[in-house]
Amino acid sequence: MPASFVTTAGTAFALDGARFPVNGVNCYFLAYCGDTSRRAAIAVARQMGANVIRCWAFLAIDNYSPGTLAFQYFRDGAIVINDGPDGLQRLDALIKAAEDAGVKLILPLVNHWDTALGGMPSYVKWLGPDPDPKTLDVTDFYRLDIIKNAYKTWLQAILTRRNSITGRLYSDEPAIMAWELTNEARCQTKGGRELLLSWIAEMAAFVKQHDSHHLLALGDEGMFYKQGSGDLYDGSHGVDWVANLAVAGIDFGTFHFYPQQWKKDLHFATRWIHDHAAAAQRLNKPALMEEFGLKIDGTVIKIAADRDPWFTNWLNTVQSEKGAGQLLWMLGYAAAADTKDFVDEYVIYSPEEVPCLALLNNRGRAATSQENSA
Repeated sequence: MPASFVTTAGTAFALDGARFPVNGVNCYFLAYCGDTSRRAAIAVARQMGANVIRCWAFLAIDNYSPGTLAFQYFRDGAIVINDGPDGLQRLDALIKAAEDAGVKLILPLVNHWDTALGGMPSYVKWLGPDPDPKTLDVTDFYRLDIIKNAYKTWLQAILTRRNSITGRLYSDEPAIMAWELTNEARCQTKGGRELLLSWIAEMAAFVKQHDSHHLLALGDEGMFYKQGSGDLYDGSHGVDWVANLAVAGIDFGTFHFYPQQWKKDLHFATRWIHDHAAAAQRLNKPALMEEFGLKIDGTVIKIAADRDPWFTNWLNTVQSEKGAGQLLWMLGYAAAADTKDFVDEYVIYSPEEVPCLALLNNRGRAATSQENSA
């Protein structure tokens, strides 16, 4: 194993023989913008204390014409992979920019959600039995061989791609920390838990066959199965976080936290983080809180500055529970025309809005230095 690849060490991540506590941000659009904007946004992330950035490695669209940004598109009954300057060369540039900045990347390879950026619904619409977006069944993504094979074709294209800038295969890129099979996988159908588990095992084995260097996660929100009441614990989304994490080839678990969206008290973080850390410890794998955010709602969070004390509390809980780290959702960059529209209710633009991230990264570096000295 090359020394510059992130590995796991029990419930922690490691890099070059030292513990590597993840502290970073989601900045999902970094493979979509120009290189100047990309590097400027990464510089802001570094100012925030980020050592890892999570961003999308998928972009599937219906209507492609030359100059349109797309990684995949559908034409004449087939999915086309675009490896040109308005396609995967953008991902090439992101990997090089991350390496130059000294940050690692977590790259999800398909989205559960139907968005303008494409996702599982795009595959089902293109290749499934029902092209009507109002009635298509997204769980066909996990079920139908024609779709599974199309997704494997995409995986193989990515994992075996040679970066046009670095000259390395993606499977050999040290700037990549991990791949994720999905963003926020759900399988809400009868027998969904078993269907999703079977799909994870199949796809994890396929990824590891083509890439033995990088870590792999499912990239799910962290729902449990029959471990309590409410949709986060009762299995109604077809997700079993513990069973998913136990699948061979899945190196670490992920969970997300949006208390306002989920109609949870902000203090619910303590239980949510504890439950994932405890389950991960039983399996001896890392648990990463890879998305968390607060929107200004006019009640508890009245202004941007109100978020940082809550974030500080949550991140301290991750540390005390021996979690593997955290990634804020989301970093935006409003200073460039090609990034200013990538925003949502949770967007944060500057280190001053989240001083806890830089403080935590400094604390993590100091702790790691002490461990190495010992």
